[in-house]
Amino acid sequence: MMQINPDNWCLDFTPDDYKNILENCYDEVMVVNAKGVVVYVNEACERNYGLSPSEIIGRTVNDLGAQGYYRPVIAPLVFKEKKTVTLEQETNLGVKLVVTVKPIFDTKGNIKYIVANSRDISQIERLKHDLEKTKRMVQKFQTEVEELRKKQVVYESMFVNSKSMRQCLELAQKVAASDSTLLILGESGTGKNVMAKYVHKISGRPGPFLSINCAAIPAHLLESELFGYRRGAFTGANSDKVGLIELTNEGTIFLDEIAEIPITLQAKILEFIQEKQFMPIGGKVHKKINSRIIAATNRDLTQLVKKGEFREDLYYRLNVIELKIPPLRERQEDIHLFIKHFLDQFNKRYHKYCTFSNKCMDVLTKYHWPGNVRELEHLTERLVLTVQGEKINIDDLPGYVYQTYDQVLNKEFVSLDEVVEDLIQKLVIETYKQHKSSYKLAKALNITQPRAYRLICKYIVEAG
Repeated sequence: MMQINPDNWCLDFTPDDYKNILENCYDEVMVVNAKGVVVYVNEACERNYGLSPSEIIGRTVNDLGAQGYYRPVIAPLVFKEKKTVTLEQETNLGVKLVVTVKPIFDTKGNIKYIVANSRDISQIERLKHDLEKTKRMVQKFQTEVEELRKKQVVYESMFVNSKSMRQCLELAQKVAASDSTLLILGESGTGKNVMAKYVHKISGRPGPFLSINCAAIPAHLLESELFGYRRGAFTGANSDKVGLIELTNEGTIFLDEIAEIPITLQAKILEFIQEKQFMPIGGKVHKKINSRIIAATNRDLTQLVKKGEFREDLYYRLNVIELKIPPLRERQEDIHLFIKHFLDQFNKRYHKYCTFSNKCMDVLTKYHWPGNVRELEHLTERLVLTVQGEKINIDDLPGYVYQTYDQVLNKEFVSLDEVVEDLIQKLVIETYKQHKSSYKLAKALNITQPRAYRLICKYIVEAG
């Protein structure tokens, strides 16, 4: 290994060589004497201050600082502290420098010169700024992609292929992030609850989603269930009870079957929607709750308003944004998606490998589904459970499904409303014969008891 003698390594350098080395340094090198006068500076100073070396040499560092060529002036601090100082400096041209100033002492310990090395960090600052900007953009894009991913996941779970349902979901996405009240309309079984969950999921609200079926809670208990009560408010109220609405703070409360709320309670619902506050039964102080309200019904609220069965002011307060879910018969493009989903679901649950024949799929696609998606789900489960073998054929379908299909094919002039009406009538009559009560009819057809009662009156009492 070659040995270097420190006493000899620099003997070949002349004063001009040293000067050339300093002049070719990218960093600015400045030498200042004990009086604060610049005695040397290399050509890098032109980039930093717009001055040549000859315009700087002979001037004091304080004079240059006073004329605004750089700030702060570091030399006085070095003369005072008698030690190396490193600070950030900005020049008149906007150049940012990191300046390290080191004192050189004579034999008596006095400062003879100070040497300042100034490095331009403007480019580094720009790169740092660009990096921070890029990081923010990446974070923004990641957030947007995550939001889109969430929407896509839920969107796919909605099994949407039809134009009408796509438009419905696009509207839901536009209003999801707002606090406005949303009224979802649609026939029984169309998926109003699923839509409400979808809106909540993409809304960004941190609180919970709570679905309340207003028709399933007895009218005399509905107020206490929704708003809670205080101890001693009535006989049996031995302790405070938190209402369901209070549990949805910062979240979404979904009032399904809103038309079934007694008109005596509707005023309190209206106050809660308008003021975002309510008073528990027996309470003396209002409670403030920040919940998003989504309501749904399969009934015509305008007709109920005309009959005096639903408050007009509540109707308009609920109907800030109306979202109407089309029935399944109007979105046949979605039927095969639902069938595939329900087949996968029930095959997995019951350890089966059932599939529908092509002819069977054709019948199911053309069937009018008065019970909508819920009817399709229940029929698929029934067929997976009861069919022997793996292939589900036309003969395995309930008679009313194939008969309706056959009726549509063979009848030259057929009214869709007539077919649906006839099918509903047959379902109600046959089911009522078996169960003999509105409660059991509602449970069998998976509809609300008030609707079951109305169907009995229409098809059995009035017809009988």
